Amino acid sequence: MAQEKLSNLKLDLSDYGQGQATISPDYYNENLIPVPKAMKNWNWINYSTIWAGMSHNVVAFELAGLLTFQYGAPLALFIIGFAYGTLLIALYLNGHIGAKWGIPYPVAVRPMFGLKGSSLPVIMRAAVALFWFAVQTYVGGTLIDAVISVFYPSWESLTANILGMPAHLAISFFIFWFLNVIVLFRGMNEVKNFELIAGPLIVVTLGGLFAYGIERAHGLGPLFTVTGSATPAEIGLSIASMAGVWATLVLNIPDFTRFSKSQKDQLIGQAIGLPIVVTLFSFIAVGITSTMSYIYHIPSSEALKYVNPVNIMYLFTGNQFLVLITGLSLVIATVSVNVAANIVSPVYDLIALFPRKLKTWSVSAIVAAIVALFYVPQLWYNNASTIFNLLNIIGAGLGAIAGIMIADYWIMRKTNLSLVDLFMPRGQYWYSEGINWKAILVLAVAFGIPIIGFAIPSLSPLYDYGWYLSVAVSLLLYLALNKVKKY
Repeated sequence: MAQEKLSNLKLDLSDYGQGQATISPDYYNENLIPVPKAMKNWNWINYSTIWAGMSHNVVAFELAGLLTFQYGAPLALFIIGFAYGTLLIALYLNGHIGAKWGIPYPVAVRPMFGLKGSSLPVIMRAAVALFWFAVQTYVGGTLIDAVISVFYPSWESLTANILGMPAHLAISFFIFWFLNVIVLFRGMNEVKNFELIAGPLIVVTLGGLFAYGIERAHGLGPLFTVTGSATPAEIGLSIASMAGVWATLVLNIPDFTRFSKSQKDQLIGQAIGLPIVVTLFSFIAVGITSTMSYIYHIPSSEALKYVNPVNIMYLFTGNQFLVLITGLSLVIATVSVNVAANIVSPVYDLIALFPRKLKTWSVSAIVAAIVALFYVPQLWYNNASTIFNLLNIIGAGLGAIAGIMIADYWIMRKTNLSLVDLFMPRGQYWYSEGINWKAILVLAVAFGIPIIGFAIPSLSPLYDYGWYLSVAVSLLLYLALNKVKKY
């Protein structure tokens, strides 16, 4: 009887000019259907503040710091600005589908991959989002560890190995992981209230530290004298790697833009948020790192020890109170970013993969948080080369999906969709038993080409431009296989 009742689900699409329809329960969940127009109330300020919140990102700070150690401030800023500026184009193009049709990413890829085939890009994105959750959790643990070490130097004497970490770091790691779990149970409203204080506090403390460093260096000029050497291939790899930092959001953005009042709101908000606000935070990170390198003559071989902002604050000031304020602000902000940016997407993905079993946000979120532990970031994060290689590989995989989405939605479908067919077996997006094998093939080829470049040194240029190359290859190949068919 329950199954009979489920087989007659009504979907009201009148807000989108497509009337009402009866759909199958197999691909339905209330979190996946187009949001009513009454819920599309986000304006450009909302999107700008979301990016402002996500810019308080310790991993982004540390990556900017590593680039500064490797290349110097001028080139590091160019790499960051170029990567984030070009990502804005893809963010707008993929954000359009959410703003126009009110659907999240797991549904937005159904027209390209098929109702069943969409599980592959959904799983890929979920895996990457959980990767970032694991990374942010580990880095958050290092923040707690650094603060405790400043107040209690004997804390670092807890050196027993626990899961590949000294005991003091392992305890800090699980404290931070548990803070995330608490937020998952209590909801985001409370942590967002903390972020209203923590966000500006981070800008004030790190901005103040930057100003203090400039004063000690006697102006900005000396900071830009610290330079490094780089080949065009190394610069290309670094740009592609930095693109990989936000490659998940390029796919994930419909999860947020589905609530946008208009296309103009999501475009303006993101144009302010990513290339301006996030780059500004990176500028502060680059400036602080360059100041530290100039004043203390720290070699690049020691970079990973000196890109933690808590350690930098203590090195510059020796003030425990400022260290505590910086550490607590960053911990609160990192929890907020970790939950908002890294759990929202896999929760939608898990619900899309198991719509009948994982029906609530909280259950899916807890499952995601537990699965993330298996990424064991403590075993590889402390190697700068490994970090940038992982970012580039991630960017290549997600870039292949982004290219297919852009080609199908913008060029072939001219931004038109049949919403009812997004939930109906045997409908327009069913293809071959629910799978569009052309899209699967394009994804494999576009992702595989950079991987070949990674595996074969003589073909390394294929790898150096990971995200950008995979976007271009997937877009062009998808159009070629479909002969630019228009729907």
